[in-house]
Amino acid sequence: MLLRLTKFLGLFLMALALAACATKGVEVISAPASTEAPTPAPKTGVSKSYRLRIRDQVRVGVIDEPGTLIERRISTDGTIDIPFLKETVPVAGMTITEAQAEISKRYRRYFREPQVAFTIINYAERRVYVSGYVGKPGPVTIPPEETLTLGRALSMAGGVLPRGNRDGVTIKRILPSGDRQVITKDMSRIDSGEEPDFVLEDEDQIYIKDSRI
Repeated sequence: MLLRLTKFLGLFLMALALAACATKGVEVISAPASTEAPTPAPKTGVSKSYRLRIRDQVRVGVIDEPGTLIERRISTDGTIDIPFLKETVPVAGMTITEAQAEISKRYRRYFREPQVAFTIINYAERRVYVSGYVGKPGPVTIPPEETLTLGRALSMAGGVLPRGNRDGVTIKRILPSGDRQVITKDMSRIDSGEEPDFVLEDEDQIYIKDSRI
């Protein structure tokens, strides 16, 4: 009986020792911190090369000076009216940076180091007009801050119909002087890569005539 009890105590003590060793050897491993850089937010904002246009709607003001904040549409003479300055400022044709510098210069009469915020709220809509033998005659909008080529405009207008003349596409353009310019383009040469696609301008009028005439 004593022998059995001694044997049982020995086995019990051995089990405790093994359990202690097992517990002591356990290592808690934390998941390594991610070294992957966070995905950057997409860049937004107006292209630095974009030039302000008549009918662009803009927001302008001196930072931390709420009384200077205004929203205006650039008028037909290319200016915006700034009541605080009691004057109109010409901005059409300028980049955002150039317009900010010009307005900041005028605000220096009232503030030591004015920082002007200048934002485009809505772009002036630019259009070309396609008529004649195309699938969908009518106006085609030029996307903001982009150029529109003749080939793309014709595609957006439903393409040239089989009866349309691709060799003599007519573009009528009004120049800044007010004179009218007529340009003829051969879409067959553009399609084949023999000459580059033609870049259109606001208010261009494109006509596809009948190939049988």
